[in-house]
Amino acid sequence: MKAKEFAADGPGERLDHFLARRLEGVTRGFCQDLISRGRVTVGGARRGSDYRLRDGDFIRVEQGQAPWPPLRFESWILREDKALIVLRKPSGLLMHPLGETWLKSPEAAAAEPEPNLAGLICRERPAIIQAKVPRCGLVHRLDRQTSGVLLLAKTQEAYRALVRAFARREVAKTYRAIVLGEPRKERMGVDAPVGRLPGRRRMEVLPWGRVAQTEFRVLKRARGAALVEAEPRTGRTHQIRVHLAELGLPVLGDHEWIRAAERERMERFGLPHPPRMMLHAYRLAVAHPSTRERLRFVAPLPKDFRDYWRSLTGSR
Repeated sequence: MKAKEFAADGPGERLDHFLARRLEGVTRGFCQDLISRGRVTVGGARRGSDYRLRDGDFIRVEQGQAPWPPLRFESWILREDKALIVLRKPSGLLMHPLGETWLKSPEAAAAEPEPNLAGLICRERPAIIQAKVPRCGLVHRLDRQTSGVLLLAKTQEAYRALVRAFARREVAKTYRAIVLGEPRKERMGVDAPVGRLPGRRRMEVLPWGRVAQTEFRVLKRARGAALVEAEPRTGRTHQIRVHLAELGLPVLGDHEWIRAAERERMERFGLPHPPRMMLHAYRLAVAHPSTRERLRFVAPLPKDFRDYWRSLTGSR
């Protein structure tokens, strides 16, 4: 991890102000984040952001990237050109850090102790950061445990075009999920508003929520479970998970909806506990942001998803 060293040149100046002035291209919030994580020492000792520097103070900053385990970013790429990257996101990868520091100082994402996609973009495609593409090029998101197709913009123009396409519902998305329960119909549609109660983290169907529509189709069945395909017509947070729970078919591995009663049902059917939430962004179709050519991408079901379904059906 690279270190930078400075001597105080403005007695009485706050430590965070000093760092924001001396470290190129970073915000004060990013400097405060470095200080809070012990990446900054003054005379060998940790100090708070509001510490007032004195003559002769010696400041050392460990600003380098966090030592993440090896990640196979290049192997996730389904397509890359001058305007966009299409990834096959693995389950477990966080999209970006909490808070807003990374939005103003993208290098903060790469300095996080936990791997995240925004930080990976800083490391693997620094040209996106240099081009000042908003949100490190992230135009939409997948939950940490959800795997599958994900779009990234490489230019500001592509970012604006893709965000506009999502807002206008011009992006067709298809998910696959393994759910608890046995659907009564082969096709099901849910038109139910989604929102969040004050002080609650979980999204759910609420009369005053935002309009949300999803079409579901049963692909395969197992005793006590089913493999379903979901096509969201709108793009609300956690929409597919909420609508499946509304149907009484929660996604297996979804701890927001698999509670004591659902675990009892799993035990009754002899269903093993899944390795993660069984939701996968299987297919995505969108117009290319530059050429307007209609593109279609498929991310095959990952091994953990396939293996878990086989464990339910007994197939090989």
